Amino acid sequence: MIKFNIKPLKYIDNSKRYKSFLSSHEIRKRFIDYFVKENNHKYIKSSPVVPYNDPTIAFVNSGMCQFKNVLLGQRTLEANCIANSQKCIRVGGKHNDLNIVGSDGYHHTFFEMLGNWSFGHYGKAEACGLAWNLLTLPPFNLPKKHLYCTVFKGDKSLGIESDDETRHIWKQIGVSDNNIIMCGASDNFWEMGEIGPCGPCTEIHIDYPPSDGKNLIELWNIVFIQYSRENKTSIHKLPNYFIDTGMGLERLTMVLQNKTSTYDTDLFSPIFNRIFNVYGKSKYTGLFDESSLDTYYRIMADHGRMITVALSDNMLPSHNHKLRRIMRKSFLLTETHFKIQPGYTLLYDIADEIVNSLGDTYPELVENNKKVKYLIKHEYTIFNKLRMSVSKDWKIIIEKYPVLRKFNPYEECTGFVPACSYLIKHKYLNHIPAFTMYDAFGLDKKTIGKLAETIGLSVNWNEFEMQLRNLQTKSIKCIQKVSNNYSMQNIPKTDDSYKYKITRHSNQTYVSPVVTAKLLAIIDMNGNIVTEPDITKHGVIVSLVLDKTCFYSKAGGQQHDIGTVKTNNGKIFNVNDVEKIQENGIVLHFINSIDWPILLNEKELTIEINSNHRLGLMRAHSSVHILHAVINSHLVVTTQLSSCVKNNFLSFSFALFGQTFSPEDALLVEEKVNNLIQSGASVKRTTMTSNDLNQIKVTLLPGEVYPDDQVHVIDIYNDIDDLYISREACCGTHIQNTLDVIDFCIVQYKCLAHECTLIALTGPLCKDARINGEKVLNKSNNLEGILNSITLNNITPTKVNILLDHMNQLKLELKNISKNYIPLNIQIQIKKKILATERNIQRLVKEKKKKILEDAVKKLCEDSYAIGYVDCDMAYFLDDDYFDFEHVKNICGEVPCLFLTYNNKKIHVYFHIPKEAPVDEKWLDDFWYKFNIKSIKFKNKSAYKFIEFKVKQENKYKAREIINDVIQYAKNYFNIMK
Repeated sequence: MIKFNIKPLKYIDNSKRYKSFLSSHEIRKRFIDYFVKENNHKYIKSSPVVPYNDPTIAFVNSGMCQFKNVLLGQRTLEANCIANSQKCIRVGGKHNDLNIVGSDGYHHTFFEMLGNWSFGHYGKAEACGLAWNLLTLPPFNLPKKHLYCTVFKGDKSLGIESDDETRHIWKQIGVSDNNIIMCGASDNFWEMGEIGPCGPCTEIHIDYPPSDGKNLIELWNIVFIQYSRENKTSIHKLPNYFIDTGMGLERLTMVLQNKTSTYDTDLFSPIFNRIFNVYGKSKYTGLFDESSLDTYYRIMADHGRMITVALSDNMLPSHNHKLRRIMRKSFLLTETHFKIQPGYTLLYDIADEIVNSLGDTYPELVENNKKVKYLIKHEYTIFNKLRMSVSKDWKIIIEKYPVLRKFNPYEECTGFVPACSYLIKHKYLNHIPAFTMYDAFGLDKKTIGKLAETIGLSVNWNEFEMQLRNLQTKSIKCIQKVSNNYSMQNIPKTDDSYKYKITRHSNQTYVSPVVTAKLLAIIDMNGNIVTEPDITKHGVIVSLVLDKTCFYSKAGGQQHDIGTVKTNNGKIFNVNDVEKIQENGIVLHFINSIDWPILLNEKELTIEINSNHRLGLMRAHSSVHILHAVINSHLVVTTQLSSCVKNNFLSFSFALFGQTFSPEDALLVEEKVNNLIQSGASVKRTTMTSNDLNQIKVTLLPGEVYPDDQVHVIDIYNDIDDLYISREACCGTHIQNTLDVIDFCIVQYKCLAHECTLIALTGPLCKDARINGEKVLNKSNNLEGILNSITLNNITPTKVNILLDHMNQLKLELKNISKNYIPLNIQIQIKKKILATERNIQRLVKEKKKKILEDAVKKLCEDSYAIGYVDCDMAYFLDDDYFDFEHVKNICGEVPCLFLTYNNKKIHVYFHIPKEAPVDEKWLDDFWYKFNIKSIKFKNKSAYKFIEFKVKQENKYKAREIINDVIQYAKNYFNIMK
């Protein structure tokens, strides 16, 4: 494609306007209607900007992404002519530079790509004609004399001649020779990657504003995928070729609305107005000066569109560092240049405006607006905490490495500042420890390279790649080591489609078919193919490879089936584990038996799964889907983090994003799940391609990659209400009606700061759990009975200890619920009873202590002083090392008080000095001396009304001796004073 230096256009002569004003909405609609209604194309809606079938890209960045597998020849579509408007995000790479956004009039992180495709239906002439007619006929009416076409002029190194066919087509259409430009491979030869489909392209440019071809702006790129590149030097022609076109809506709108930049169109002007309404100081004027506020207007408008679209398409900042980085940049820009606090509020308003402008075209923006705004605020909260936590460390870092000022630590990943601190601590390093930066601190390769360049250190990328491979190798399961052996032996993949073939009976039971399968190989635990019956060499545990199987191997969080394999003469082996090697699709059936050598003579085996065990798995897995749907409706935003499905047992973890999810919330969710189960909704499995997923509303897990050829979708559908309870991509096994789950019971709730985990039971296990729960609940009722029998007058250490034993036993049963499950609602009741019992017993003990202490103190009160040993041993049967003299300070009135007592290897001391007492408190001299304490000078008696000490003294008899000496000295002092 031709690369021109496109700058904001300073002047457009209004006398040369091409047409009456068309809104961006009308332009988009006209494009779609032209191809779909007038030229027999099928409309396929935009895919989300989250790529769910292509792990090689972070964002969907072009219209062809959802058709990539078709272009690669991996599958076909029912329709051979397609048109759509695709949401695209480009943040870096060869197509765009994030740092340029805002400084010119046409770069964007988010844009819409208008495109049409032909998959073997029409060729170059039709593609060129369709494009030309749309642009030049009403209502677009672009003047033909201002349109230029570029054509591939051939490339000797590729062995491809000039595309004279396309040049001739343009001439036939009516384009003059002066308006046809021949270009080389760098401009007009399109390639998907280093290998794969490729071909020449032709582009339509417009001279805008008219200047004899000096201001060419690319409008439309039409690619002819005629070839396939096998390697750097080898290209061969395809038997059939495809048409792949793309035209940026923003740039087309700029031309048709006669604007000087894409930012002046109605795609952005409402956003600028919204920003001004919040900012309130100066409007957007369209000035292109990097230091002007207009630049920041453009950045905020662009980034706000990108952020809103990405979040509404279920992309999470925690899963995509580029998205998080742009959000943080927007927060900072809001606070520093627009002086708006807090930094997320401006994005809130922009998100609302994006919904107004694009919501009709992309309804998911409307549906997810509340979620988008919540995520913006939540991400700001995380960002703000990061700022506060690293600001001090960052100041230290830039003092030692001033060159690092070019980085904004708040836009980087959370490990960036600790990584820089690590480099300062290890300042004598010869090169950047790239793998440590990546593995320990979470820096990506680009940031590592930029950091190394900034501080002047090299990076050994070969060493980095080697360490990364070593890490990946360690994480591979030992069973996968056998995959190389399989490929060498050319063992075919196992046909495991039979795992889905199961029949439901009216009594809510399921039967799996008995399958006769060929035995292809026996493998020992070391990955060796067994050829001899030597148990001492191969061990008693081996795995069987069959040509087909009805066993489900562990996948998607669901545990494997168990069952049997039977020989022709009736010998039965139990299958207790099943694994599938993803690299080659071979399923391993593990058996543990000293009799396995007899299988070497078998060619066929009869295999059968345990239907009851499978039914338990299906109940649990369908319940996970229902639970997921209910939690999604209960919280503003969440996402599944993990799940585990076992026989009538499930564990489900989900993200909270700062929301609270209490045990009471869990009970509400449980009630809704059970209501949906009892609704008798049908559960159906359908298979489709990853492209088809885009055409339906389906729950996909963020970060999950779905295969191009076949994706299983589980629909839980309520026929009465005509409502999808759940629609989720899943490879697991499921019941066929929600009634077959029978019951659902949450038995464990665990919430951390950022996530929550629920453990639940299904089917008959729920009944067992409820019975067990009632038993434990009755024990807690007994606890209340014991407590009610204890009063202030009859409380004794024995009774308290009995009560404590009962409470500890209940706590132990709640702690060991993995052995004896207890429903969560009963757990909550029991915990409340335990808490109430603890509080009541604490209250009783406290009151009893107070009463005993008061009685003991009263005995020591004289007319002029209160001094002596307080004997409270019987009150402190809880051995809590606490004497509450505060409650008895007024018993003796305003007289000098000194009380001493001993408990738990400590001497407890309380003394009270009346305000009217003399300054010289010599009656305490022996106290200070005996306990080796520096005497307190009571300059302000009101501040030292009473004092408590704890003096460690392990010897009880020695303690009593000291106490008696101090008491006797104090009493003698007052007796002498009389």
